Amino acid sequence: MNWVAIDFETANAKHSSACALGIAMVEDGRIIKRASWLIRPRELYFNYYNTYIHGITKEDVKDKPQFNELWNEFRPFLEGKTVIAHNAGFDIGVLRQLLDESGIPYPELHYFCTRVLAKKVWPTLNSYRLNMISAHLGISLKHHDAEEDAVACAEISLRCCDEMGVNRLEDLAMKFGIAKGCLYTDSRKPSNTKHGKTVII
Repeated sequence: MNWVAIDFETANAKHSSACALGIAMVEDGRIIKRASWLIRPRELYFNYYNTYIHGITKEDVKDKPQFNELWNEFRPFLEGKTVIAHNAGFDIGVLRQLLDESGIPYPELHYFCTRVLAKKVWPTLNSYRLNMISAHLGISLKHHDAEEDAVACAEISLRCCDEMGVNRLEDLAMKFGIAKGCLYTDSRKPSNTKHGKTVII
């Protein structure tokens, strides 16, 4: 049971406007590390609604490093790892946009979405939002705090595995016919190249 949960918060509707990243590392079936960073977007524009959701303002990040300055800290958590996120298409999309904007090659990783997995494991829930699943499972959560969201995502993934009696996310996904998402170093190349694609789940 080794993987990393991530959660991005953004300043506005642009995926490249990440203003926070939270991570939670899972090893041998338990969370061994949790961390978060504030990020200064290149364009310091905060939409009122986004700030209302996560509480982060321009003042909070104006003196923080930009994504490219933090990449060497982030990369070891992602490169070659299994990554999970709740609504993974959003978080992986944010990561891709940030890397594109910074001219940084993509790390090679594969990923799963806990929202997709939870729908399969608990098919009768009324909602699959992170806060609703957390409440159903008794997981404490300060919603839209990047670190808290990453930890809740990690907890949900562990509960999914426990519920289905498996130790790996790959085995859990296989039970339900869910394909893993993949990010490759040369993902910007046309899709007919050897590894030239990103598979979104």
